Parts: sequence; structure tokens; C-alpha cells
Amino acid sequence: MRETGRRLGISHSTISRYRSGYYKKRVINIIKRYEMFLKYLYKKYDRRCCSIQVCIVLFKRYHRFERCPSMQQVYNWIQECKIALDRDDLCYKKRGKSKNRNPFMAHLKWNIDNKTVLPFSLRPKKMDLRDELGHLEIDSIIGKRNENKALISVVDRASRMLWLIKADYTYAHYTSTLIRKFIEENNIICKSITTDNGKEFETMGITAKRLGVKLYKCDPYCSFQRGSNERMNAIVRRFIKKGESLKLKPQTYLNDISHQINSMPRKLFNFKSAFEMQMSMF
Repeated sequence: MRETGRRLGISHSTISRYRSGYYKKRVINIIKRYEMFLKYLYKKYDRRCCSIQVCIVLFKRYHRFERCPSMQQVYNWIQECKIALDRDDLCYKKRGKSKNRNPFMAHLKWNIDNKTVLPFSLRPKKMDLRDELGHLEIDSIIGKRNENKALISVVDRASRMLWLIKADYTYAHYTSTLIRKFIEENNIICKSITTDNGKEFETMGITAKRLGVKLYKCDPYCSFQRGSNERMNAIVRRFIKKGESLKLKPQTYLNDISHQINSMPRKLFNFKSAFEMQMSMF
């Protein structure tokens, strides 16, 4: 390219950009250039015990002065049907992409179609009146650092009723299943759910779908949108200090903590407890 550019009186970079106009692409005769290797490959290759890579290594070992392509080059030839080997002759056949590989795709489509998972801005304003039971706020409470155990706090926005759930893992699917079973087994009234954007709540749309309610996701870094939940977590910290391990905290202990908090007189309710407020709203 430099010599051509010198003779034409132009820059060699111009030749590089437009080399397709000056040069024809060189066509290599594979069968003639790698005749020895291809004969060896057709003779030795066996998809059960002698792969293409093994054939290349053995050919280089016993025919040091013969031309030998790289393994990727041989696979490219097979892909482009340039040699007498087919994809079906390979040791590992390429699998097609599965249509339903992700188990949550069906749920995601359902959530989009039925508007199950919604941003906080679309939450009805009437929920701010807090005059109806069943609108829940859910958050997680982390124990000791680098520990898989966690607590799930569920708070009713109207009565400030608290339920604590012990989670042995923080996986999204495990957490959503645990919350759904707890709500169903304890007959908790559920009309909507509000959560943050934590990874442990990524599949909460499945729980909302099975409970037949809407799930509202708070905006990032806007914990005040779940004010009741955050305040209740601070009260829970009176019993379980920050950084304390949760391994030896059974569910019965968490139920006792919830009972004590729900029995506490609250100035917000004219010194009535959450139990009394919930009974008065039925």
C-alpha cells in the first residue's frame, strides 16, 4: 500500500481506506494449500475419540514442515461449508435457543399486559388517606455483614400493624415465595404492595400476580415513600441492634417482637395500639 501510494502520489492511508477499489481480495485455494492436512483430518477425525483439536496437535507433531491451520480456522471452514465436514459431524452440536429459557418471562409479560408492577408515581392518591386496611409496605432488615440471613418487615399503612419474617436467604425468588406463603397462612389482608428496588424484591411481581394485587416500586433513593416501613424498622432496631447476627433468632422470637411493637401505645393514634386500630377499622 505504501509503494502504491508513492507511485500514485497519494497517502498510503487513502489506499488502506479504499483498497477494495485498488486490490482484489485474495482467494486462497484451501484444498490445494492444505492438501496434506485435509487428508490427515479426513482420515483421523472421529467425533467420539479424536476431535479437531487433537487432529491439529498430532498433525503438527508428525508433519512439522507442512502447512497447518488453526483450530478456529477449521471451524470457520466447517461453518462456511468449505471442507467435507458438516456441523453434525462435530463432537458437540450447537443447540438452538430455547424460547422459554427464562422461567420469569411469562410472568414479566403478564405483569406488563395487566400493569401488575407499577412505579410509585402511579399509586392512587386515595392510599395516602390511610383509611383502608390491606395496603402493605415491605422492606428487608439486614443482620450481620456477610451473612445470608435477613428479616422481612411487612407493615400495614393504615393500622401500622407489623409482621416480621425470617429469611434464610436473600434470593429474589425465595423471598417472594416466602412473603406470599406468610401472607396466605396468616390471613393478612392484602390490597396492594409497596417495595423498594432491592434485588431481593426483583420477582415480587410474581407474588403480586398470585395475590391478585398491584405492586408499586418506589423511586431510587426515596425511602420516604415508604415512611411507615422505615419508621417501623427503626423500632425493630430497639430489639435487634444493627450488625447483630440473625442466625440464632427463630421465628417465634420475631413473633414476640412483633407482638410487643403492635401492643405499644402510639401517640399517632391518640395512644392506641396497632391491634386496637386494626380492630376498629374492620
